[in-house]
Order: sequence, then C-alpha cells, then structure tokens
Amino acid sequence: MKAGNLKGALLEYIVRQLLKSCGFTNVKADNLFSFERGGLFFINGRGAAHDADIIMNPPIQMPFAYPSQLLFECKAYGTITSLSIVRNAAGLRNDINEFEVVTRDSLRERQNNRRAAYAVDTRKRFLYQVGVAAVNDFTKPSVEYATNNKIPLLSLSWFLSPSIIRDFNSINQTLINSFDPKDMQNLYDFLKDREGNMHSVQYRRVYNFLSSDNIFGDIITFANTTINYSYVGLLETGDMVFLFARSRSEDNILNQLNRFNALKAEIHWFSDRPNVWRLTVYNSRNSDHQTDFDFYVPKRIFNHWKTFNLDKIAALDIKQEFFSRIFVFNQQNNPEVPFSIINIDREWLAQIRNNENEIN
Repeated sequence: MKAGNLKGALLEYIVRQLLKSCGFTNVKADNLFSFERGGLFFINGRGAAHDADIIMNPPIQMPFAYPSQLLFECKAYGTITSLSIVRNAAGLRNDINEFEVVTRDSLRERQNNRRAAYAVDTRKRFLYQVGVAAVNDFTKPSVEYATNNKIPLLSLSWFLSPSIIRDFNSINQTLINSFDPKDMQNLYDFLKDREGNMHSVQYRRVYNFLSSDNIFGDIITFANTTINYSYVGLLETGDMVFLFARSRSEDNILNQLNRFNALKAEIHWFSDRPNVWRLTVYNSRNSDHQTDFDFYVPKRIFNHWKTFNLDKIAALDIKQEFFSRIFVFNQQNNPEVPFSIINIDREWLAQIRNNENEIN
C-alpha cells in the first residue's frame, strides 16, 4: 500500500463525513453517464471519463434550475495547494458540464423543421460544481483564482487542530510499512467505501486497528468528533465556518428548532484571540433563549481585517458585509430542520456603530 494512496483516501473520508453531516447524500451511478469501476466513481466529460474523488447531492435543490451535484477533488499533499490544482478543477467543471451526446442522426433531425422528436438525448441533466479539498492551506494565487472562478475550497487545517494536521502530514511510506499490510488494505478499502460501515463484518480488521493506539485512529477519531459536535455554516460569499457551541447540546437553540424560525445574532470578538469570533444566536421572538458559538474567522477575511490593523470600525464593516446572513446545516443534529438561516441583528449592529462613532 502506497502512503500517497492511503493519505488521499483518508482525506476523502473526512470530507465525505463532513458533507454527510450537512445532509449531502451519495450520488448513484446510472451506468452510462456515470459508472463505478474498481471502487472508483467515474463521470463522463467531453474528452474522457473522470475519476470523481467525491460526488454528492446537496440537501436541497434550487427551483428553476437544473439539479446540482457537488464534486470535490481531494489533494493530500504535504505542502500548500498550488494554482495549477485549482485551475485543473475549473477545467474539470467545464468538461463535465459541457458534455452532451450528439449523434449523426440527431444532427440530421435538426434539418427537419417538422421533426417528430427533439434532437437531444432524453436524460436527467445536472449542473456540476467542482471544488478542491486539501489537508493544508492554499497559495494566494490559488485562492484568488478560486474566488474569481467561483470554485469552493476546503482545507482540513481550517477545522482540525495543528497537531492532527502534523500527524496527517507525517504519514509516509516508512510508517505504512510498519503496519500489517492486511490492516492497511482493509483500512484503504473502508476509507474509499462511500457507504462504509466500520461495524460491519467486512471491516472488522479496521475497527480493531483504529481502536488501538495509532496515528490513523487519532486522526479519524478527532475528525469525527469535531464534525459531530460542530455546525457547518456557509456565508453568502461562499466561505465556510465551523460553529462550536459553548453549551450542552440539549440547551442548543439549533437542536430545539422544530420549524424554520427567524434567528438573529450578534457577533463579538476579543483582543486576546482576534481570529476567534463569538456568534450569539437567539430567536427573534424570544431573545432570552440564546446560544453562543465560537468560530474561526476565514483566513481570507481575517487577512483583509489585518490590513486595517484590526480596527473596531473595520470589524463592524466586515460583520455587515460578510456575516450578514449565515446558512447553517442542521441535518445531523436536527434532521427535521435541515438548515437554518441566521441573520445578523441590524439594529444591534447600528447601535454598536453609533456608539463607536460617538467615542471617536
């Protein structure tokens, strides 16, 4: 078993678990436009069939648009991800979105204005979004290119601890060779299995292996714990934040929703940890019922704030521009309400701004 293959499968597993916690579901191959071979999922494009590391259906679809599917290219490199990788993702997106079946017969049919059938293939069509997932961060040119071309980026370093990222990067061939080859093969098969159940007979070796004291068990346990005890939020800019509740789960306002409620929030930050902001969420009809969440400010937004020397007024502008609305996936913790929309309290924000202006 090659270390690179196992690291790639481990990255895919973590990203897949994250998306499943948000309500995403595995895409089923139709055995023509998409198919599975040797444990891999392929989707046809104009030039070739492409190996889709991860391909999933979102929890909801937008009306008046073709249904969408999300692909993630997973790159488990030990260094930051370069521009060429992100550019390739844009090429993949174009290739599979512009793929169409055109035959000689269909072209001839176009010449007949009284033709009985449309000169198109009758099938279900999708709009594919392609993103890039990595273990480490992305270079500035790759972030710029992804932003300008609307390519979602995801790094494990954004929500896993630095020690876990170091463990991930330390996986090499020497380490792999120190384990039983059968354990490594079974682990690889489990990580690649889109429906993998660790408690099944098929993966009994994996269960025993990960239950012992080793680096793979540490990484997977930490990742699953982080995903299970946090909420994934999306900003309107496409940036992703992980919300960590500061109270017990039974007191969590998102866990207690049984319908789509109007949620408002205040956002605070503290000088000792300026990159960690606090989101106080409450029901607009009952402000006494509230929950505090901590989250890391996306690196791109935090670097933008740093250009203003972490100025308080600039922070208010950032809250209004980037955090005015947060879409939070509840699927894993509250399946009856798959997502919530949290709006920043504009009256609170205006009052804070007035207070700061009076001080200055």
